Amino acid sequence: MFIKRLVLILLFILAPIAALASSDAAHPVSPEQALQMLSEGNLRFALGQPAHPNTSFSRRLLTTTDGQAPFATVIACSDSRVPVEILFDQGVGDLFVIKVAGNVADTDEIGSAEYGVDHLGTPVLMVLGHTYCGAVTAVTTGAEVHGSIPKLVDNIVPAVEKAKHEHPGAEQAELINAAIEANVWQAVDDIMTKSHAIAERAAAGKVVVVGAIYDILTGKVRIIERAGAATAAAHAAPAAHAAPEAHAEAAATEKETPAHGDKAPAEKHAEPAKAEKKAEPAKAEEHAAPAAAKDAAHEEKAAAHAEEGSSGGGFGFFSFIIFVLLLIGAVFILDKKVLNPEDK
Repeated sequence: MFIKRLVLILLFILAPIAALASSDAAHPVSPEQALQMLSEGNLRFALGQPAHPNTSFSRRLLTTTDGQAPFATVIACSDSRVPVEILFDQGVGDLFVIKVAGNVADTDEIGSAEYGVDHLGTPVLMVLGHTYCGAVTAVTTGAEVHGSIPKLVDNIVPAVEKAKHEHPGAEQAELINAAIEANVWQAVDDIMTKSHAIAERAAAGKVVVVGAIYDILTGKVRIIERAGAATAAAHAAPAAHAAPEAHAEAAATEKETPAHGDKAPAEKHAEPAKAEKKAEPAKAEEHAAPAAAKDAAHEEKAAAHAEEGSSGGGFGFFSFIIFVLLLIGAVFILDKKVLNPEDK
């Protein structure tokens, strides 16, 4: 009887402590560092030099016992050509990924993003569109869709209408690319207007919200900006430029990427400035060596933030203690009530 009471007392004492352990705390990785880690990881992937970090058994064990502490939440398209962890060269526990056709932000996606941003405390929220998106293309071309798909893609309709309004007379390929970018901002707007939790964290500087386009041909991710944006996405620009090295690499990446993310035939529609960009391909190789040198440092940062435990994961040390105590209590009750019911 004494042991049973002791177990209950310990549970009541440790329960609030465990709740405090999962409360809002500063993430060990800053928004600037998180964006730089994403940029450098994508550069490694695009150059065919991935490091495949955090995929070992020890990493799996660490994230199992200490919980997850991802440094970015990413809403991406379900397209099989957009493997988020791979294209950012990240591993187990690094990214909180939400995949949905057309990278739309509806109730389920926003709720999932809130879990990543508000509960796990990720310092970056990225909406990642991609070239040749089938969902955006279907809406842009007026393709017939069936089943539950119309209710899914209706989030894309405002973006397509906006693209058509801003690009009257544009050819289909150019219009689709414009709609893909507008759809990213549509998702950002939907998040910021429907999620008070994310909007408040963005206003407080605890999370940076960015839009990006992944070119499935080149393998490069380009962070996009919208002049005069009325959402917290505007915070992305200063954060991205706060890390000079990351910005330099992102600039080199963007110079090699067509203005709208088209494949080779659509390059005819790129701006005149593209003539200057043609001289830049060699620069990516020049960045390869420095990026490789910096990889080790940033992987150490990632390992350090993981070893510090989950700042918002909620399943760390105290929760483990509670689990053990519950298990002890269950064994004790099982022994007294089931195995030895005659013992008084």
